[in-house]
Amino acid sequence: MRPSDAGRAILRQFRYAVILTSLFGLALALSGVLAGLTPALAVALILGGAAVEFGGVITAYAMARRRVRPYQAEPSRERETVLKPRPARPVGGWLGQAGPFLILGVAALCLWWRWDAIPQRFPIHSDLYGRPNGWAMKSWRSVFGSVLVGTLCCLFLGLFMNAFARGVHRVHSSGPDGEKESRFLKTILWMLLGLEYCMAAMLGFSPILPPRLMTILLVALSLLGLAAVVVTIRSGQGGWRLRGQSSTSTPGHQAPTGDRTPDECWKGGLFYYNPSDPAVFVEKRFGVGWTLNLGNPRTWLGLAATLLFGAAVLGLSSLLMRN
Repeated sequence: MRPSDAGRAILRQFRYAVILTSLFGLALALSGVLAGLTPALAVALILGGAAVEFGGVITAYAMARRRVRPYQAEPSRERETVLKPRPARPVGGWLGQAGPFLILGVAALCLWWRWDAIPQRFPIHSDLYGRPNGWAMKSWRSVFGSVLVGTLCCLFLGLFMNAFARGVHRVHSSGPDGEKESRFLKTILWMLLGLEYCMAAMLGFSPILPPRLMTILLVALSLLGLAAVVVTIRSGQGGWRLRGQSSTSTPGHQAPTGDRTPDECWKGGLFYYNPSDPAVFVEKRFGVGWTLNLGNPRTWLGLAATLLFGAAVLGLSSLLMRN
């Protein structure tokens, strides 16, 4: 469907609708920020702009989905499986996974060794030009609190990476499509590991890092996030745009192959609910990336753990920085 004239027309109209509504929503939000209005009216315009953008994207998606449905193909009834477990070795190996915690350990030793060199009032945040705009008073809680917060953040991200690698729904078991899917997944995991390293360095050494270096690490974090988005879009869903012959492009082969998610389990085309699917993460039908299987109890446990982790980090940060 995607390479056909009809598919390109539907995709083009969807993109135009998203761009137009996004520009209109952005204009509303900027008018609330820059027009010098009363606070209540400014907030109303900002929220209205966000609502216009969100509603426009959902509406454009619903219209595109309705136009695509007549072209849907029945999935293949053939299934394949690999009779040996996938390698459980995490990306980067156990030594690579331990790297962020080694950085945080070295940071704690450096902070203890250079305790007398830390000023009584030290910067903990800076703007894009390297100018400090956030400060903390020197204390054991404020100096070593960043190391503790960094340890919690890296621990959570490491657990998420390994849970994601094991809980994702694989469409293809083997062959060229399976290799591309595995390569795509590993690329995303490597980027998450790089994000973890930057986070460990920034949070661990924040009391003694120059503000300009803190800005560099913050920019590196932002670039890694942007690179993950770009690589995901360029690779295509499940890595289908990566080089290599695809079994789904074989002449005469009409039905989508692989263990794809059932159509009836997608609610509105956006939410996936399938209690029979043991996977927690499944490929999105719309856009790129993955979404959650809301029919799996482990999904709700993971969401609860994420909320508890966020609340714990916020509470711990406020407690450690209190003077």
